[in-house]
Amino acid sequence: MADEDLPNFDANLDSMDDTNPSKEHTEEEATDCEMIILPDGTKRWLPTCKSECTRYEGQQFATLEDGLAFYRAYAITVGFDIRKGTMRMNREGKVHIKYMLCSREGFKPPKKGSNTVNDMVNPTQPKKRKRVSKRVGCKARIVITRCKTGNYTVHAVELWHTHCLCSDIGRPFLKINRKLDIGHKIFLANYARANIGTTKSWTLYKEMVGSFNDIGATSTNFCNFRRDLLAYIAGADAQMVVEDMYKNKEANPDFYFDFDLNEDRQLCRLFWADAISRKNFACFGDVMSFDATYSMNRYKLVLVPFTGVDNHKRSITFGASLIAREEVESYEWLLKSFKTAMGYTPRCTITDQDPALKVAIPNIMPETRHRFCMWHIMSKVGDKAGPALAKNVEFKKALNNAIWDETLSATEFELKWAKVMQDYNLVEHRWFNQLYEAHASWIPAYFQDILMGGLLKTTSRSESENSYFGKFTNHHCSLVEL
Repeated sequence: MADEDLPNFDANLDSMDDTNPSKEHTEEEATDCEMIILPDGTKRWLPTCKSECTRYEGQQFATLEDGLAFYRAYAITVGFDIRKGTMRMNREGKVHIKYMLCSREGFKPPKKGSNTVNDMVNPTQPKKRKRVSKRVGCKARIVITRCKTGNYTVHAVELWHTHCLCSDIGRPFLKINRKLDIGHKIFLANYARANIGTTKSWTLYKEMVGSFNDIGATSTNFCNFRRDLLAYIAGADAQMVVEDMYKNKEANPDFYFDFDLNEDRQLCRLFWADAISRKNFACFGDVMSFDATYSMNRYKLVLVPFTGVDNHKRSITFGASLIAREEVESYEWLLKSFKTAMGYTPRCTITDQDPALKVAIPNIMPETRHRFCMWHIMSKVGDKAGPALAKNVEFKKALNNAIWDETLSATEFELKWAKVMQDYNLVEHRWFNQLYEAHASWIPAYFQDILMGGLLKTTSRSESENSYFGKFTNHHCSLVEL
């Protein structure tokens, strides 16, 4: 390309001709901005800085990257953003000419159909948010060309801006000064595992570094990184989790896990138990409780932790699982994996009245007593008995005395139950009859031969564990963040 084809920036205004880009500045001179007013009333701004930071025509660079880095450093010093412009290649496929522009160069072109007439014609069409453009037609730029020797030279440069430059206070928030380094990314990843959002993470990062100017990024940058990270791992999320499980297995042979895929080759079931969980079950696995909690991830997989009680009455975890559906097939697969990992089954397990569990537990663990959670049952009494009995204090007292009394034998419970049903005309009540038919699965009198520990009547410990896990997860979490 001939030199005459390149743009000529030498035809500056007379008032600008006296400005020498390579003029020496004293060491004590601070970065400032010089403004002039042209005869037509328009204003121009010239950033002033040390001579070694200012570009000038004919300046040589070994590589194009060095020239771009020098212009970027200059923009950071004086306070304006830059963006890439035109780039042309030569026949050898190397960059022959490269433009770097002020970010406020040019004007934003109007979008088609963005006038008010179209809005009146199609009132039902959703309105798009109007973005204010910051472009003001600024001419500040640099043009770098390739020499015959292979080096790069500054062919043309324009220093004057048609807008004032950024102040010292707002300079850290320029896009050119905002970049997430490896420290930011590790910080965000760690806080995401603790279920702390990006905006709150940004505020906490400010407390660590001292001020918002020292963060090096805005809350939007934090949110965008989180968004891009989830988009990056979207297609390989399940594979990454399985690979992590294999790594844990290699590091600790006592770590156990199993997974299953559906017909679309997607992860639908996952069970894992580490060495400590398996040891806890060997010591305190006589009684177990498990309850499926709500969806804790973006794939709506349900978390199912297995909970027990140690000799200090503290809740301990025997294992955990993720399942796509709460159905008989999923629970049977889950219980088989649990049985394989632990080697034997507990004497008693407590769950809610899930119909799938009523089928899966007897099929996979026939030697295990299945007990229903009393709290789930008693919480429905008010709705099932009707509004009159729900407010009857004597009815509640008589029913609780028959159900919650741990000292009653099986015969005494049946007598008290029959009396309550007769006194309050509930003998033919369908729901209470169903409860009585299953009384051996939830009344304390029928479990006096089993030491229940801290899981005597309800799945409250499982509910507590689910609530604890819920503090560190949300429905936006990916699998690798669980």
